[in-house]
Amino acid sequence: MIEASTEPKDPTLQGKVSSTRVLAAAMLGTTIEWYDFFIYGTAAALIFSHVFFPSSDPATGTLTAFAAFGAGFIMRPLGAVIIGHLGDKYGRRPMLVATVLLMGGATVAIGILPSYAAIGIWAPSLLVLLRLLQGFAAGGEWGGAALMAIEHAPGHRRTFYGAFTQAAVPIAYLLSATVFFVLQGSLDRQALFAWGWRVPFLLSIVVVAIAVFVRSGVAESPEFAAKSKKAEKPPLLQVLTKYPRTVALTIGLTIVTSTEFYLGQVFLLSYATANAGVSSSSMLLVTIMGSAVNAGMTFVAAHLADRIGNRTVFYVGVTGLALLAFPTYLIVNTGSFAAILAVRMLGNAFNAAAYAPIATLLAGAFSVKVRYTGISLSYQAAAILGGGFAPFIAQALLTSTGTWMAVAGYSVALCVISLVSMSLLGKASKENSDQPVLPAVA
Repeated sequence: MIEASTEPKDPTLQGKVSSTRVLAAAMLGTTIEWYDFFIYGTAAALIFSHVFFPSSDPATGTLTAFAAFGAGFIMRPLGAVIIGHLGDKYGRRPMLVATVLLMGGATVAIGILPSYAAIGIWAPSLLVLLRLLQGFAAGGEWGGAALMAIEHAPGHRRTFYGAFTQAAVPIAYLLSATVFFVLQGSLDRQALFAWGWRVPFLLSIVVVAIAVFVRSGVAESPEFAAKSKKAEKPPLLQVLTKYPRTVALTIGLTIVTSTEFYLGQVFLLSYATANAGVSSSSMLLVTIMGSAVNAGMTFVAAHLADRIGNRTVFYVGVTGLALLAFPTYLIVNTGSFAAILAVRMLGNAFNAAAYAPIATLLAGAFSVKVRYTGISLSYQAAAILGGGFAPFIAQALLTSTGTWMAVAGYSVALCVISLVSMSLLGKASKENSDQPVLPAVA
C-alpha cells in the first residue's frame, strides 16, 4: 500500500498559487463584467440610435442613445451602497459572484431584446431598464475586485496587485471594440443592424460561466476574515459620518479618469465618424490599439507607483491629460488615421498613469470595516458625476456651441478638479500613497 506523503507543503508555493488565483479572479471577472458594460457603449455610438432610438435627426438619435448609456451610471452608487454594505458584512467573495451573475443576465437579455420597429416604445424602455441593472451590478463590482486583490497583496506591492483590476477596464473595452470591429468587417450594414450587433451581448453566456467558476474557488480576503465581528453601525452611516471629507476628495480625484476614458473611447468614436469623416472601422481600430496601450501602461504605472509613490504617478497622468485635451481634437479633425492613432495612444498612456494608483489610494483611505462601501461609493459617485454622462455632456456641448473647443475645455476643467482634490488630501493622502497603509499580508 502506498502511503500519502506527510511532508509539509511548501508555503511559498501555496502562496504563489493562491495569489495567482486571486489575481485571475479579480482580473478575469472584472474584465468580463466591464466587457458587458462597454459593449453597450460601443453599440450606443454605432448602432442603437438606429435600432432603439430612431429619429429624423441623427444628432438627436445619438444624443438619446448616449443618455441611455448614462442611465446605467445612475444605479452605480446604489449598487455601491447595497453591495458594498453586504460585502463589508458578509465578505468580498459572495458579492463578486452575485455581481457577475446579475451583469451577465442583463447583458444577455439586451442581446435578445426586440427592436423599436418590432415593439415600439417598449424596446427603448426595456433597454434602459436592463441598462439600470447593469449599472447596479457594476456599482458593486469594482470595489470588491480591487479589495480582493489589494487585501491579498504584500505591503510593498499593493498598487501592482490592484493594477490587475485597473487593467481589466481597458482590456474589457479592447475586447468589446474588437468584437464590433470583426462584425463590421464580416457583415454588411443591413445584417449588422438586423442581428449582428446582438452577437457580443449573447457571448456573455459563456464568459460569465467561466467567471463564476473562477471566483467561487477564491479564498476570502484575509483582512476581512481577521476583522472584528462585533456589531457595528451600518457601513454607509460610518462612511458618511467619519469620512465625509475623504469621500468628497476621493470623488474629486477619481472623476478625471472615468470621464477621460469615456470621452476618448465612446464620444470620440461618434465625433470622428460624424464630424471628421473618419470611418467607424478606423476609429474602432484606434480604440482597440489605444485600449491595449492603456492596459499595458497600467502595469508599468503601477510598478512605478510602488517605487516612487502613487501621488507622483497620478500627477503626471492627470497633467498629461490636461495638456493633451485641445491638441486631441485638432488632430482628430485632420482625419489622419496615423495622427489620430498616435494622439489616442498617448492619451491612453496618460490615463493609465492617472488610473493605476486609484484602487490603492481609495483603499488606503478607509478602514477594513467599511472599505468596500467607502471605495465603491467614492468610485461610483465619480463615475456618475463625470464618466457616465460624459458622452452625453460632450455631445450636448458640441450641439449647443457648435465647436469642439467646449468639449476640450470640459476635459481640462475636470483635470483641474482632480489635481486640486489630490492636493487637498494633504498629509493623509501622502501617507496613503507613499506608504503601505494597509497591513502587509504574507
